[in-house]
Amino acid sequence: MSVLPRILEVKDTLESKGIIVETPSLNEPSDYSTLSEADRAPIKTEMIRRHLERIKTSDAILVVNETTKGIESYIGANSFLEMGIAFAFEKPILLLNSVPQQPNRDELLGLNPRELKGDLDSI
Repeated sequence: MSVLPRILEVKDTLESKGIIVETPSLNEPSDYSTLSEADRAPIKTEMIRRHLERIKTSDAILVVNETTKGIESYIGANSFLEMGIAFAFEKPILLLNSVPQQPNRDELLGLNPRELKGDLDSI
């Protein structure tokens, strides 16, 4: 969710093209540091269930992978999990940018994502 402003920008662009867009819950806390691990777990469990249902009923997923944590086109744990769910449901996986150079690159490539290289018109 560190790229939420970019996610909303991409959402607006796609909706202007007539594409129906679901986003991660915008009500999800962005800072869990004040919560104990025991308090965080049920929140994350429910979030994962909601994401799973959205992915199951979608046509595809688009990962807005921007430069984060010093890694170009970074894909975090939640996005990687969503990609795995989409793969299991045989949904197309689109990446806004290229597959990043990060430790799980081989696994990311194994999910067969389509790189848009920033071009939303190619959807």
